[in-house]
Amino acid sequence: MTESTNPPKQQTIAFSDPNLLEWLEQQSNEQLDDASFGVVRMTRDGIVEAYCKSESHITGISPAYAVGKYYFTQIAPCANNVMIAAKYARPHLDEELDYILTYVCDPVRVRLRLLKSPDSTYQYFLVNRKYFNA
Repeated sequence: MTESTNPPKQQTIAFSDPNLLEWLEQQSNEQLDDASFGVVRMTRDGIVEAYCKSESHITGISPAYAVGKYYFTQIAPCANNVMIAAKYARPHLDEELDYILTYVCDPVRVRLRLLKSPDSTYQYFLVNRKYFNA
C-alpha cells in the first residue's frame, strides 16, 4: 500500500462558529475557496487580498478582478455605508446581519458576518446565502 502524497483537505467551519476568525487567519487564500460561504479577505485598509469562488459566484465579479482593489468603493459600493463599511473602523468586529447585495448582481438576500480583531492580520466580509432571516 502506498501513502498518498496529497495533503489532507482542510476541514471547513460553520459560518457562525465562534472560532471562525482564527480559522480564517490560518487558511491560505486558495484554501478559502473550500469554505461553504463567500469569503472576502481584506487588508486592514480594505484592499482585497482574496476573493473566494463562492463570493464570485454570487456577484459575478472574478477573483482576478477583485484582488488589489478597495472593496467598499471598487467592488461592493452597496456595502459602503454605516451598516457595513463604517463598522470596520472598530478595533474588534464580530457581527452578523441580514442584508441585500445589489451592486453588480440582481438583488440577493444574504446573511453577512463582519470579522476582525486587534490581533488579526486581515479583516473579513463573509456572505452566506443559505440563512437569510426573511
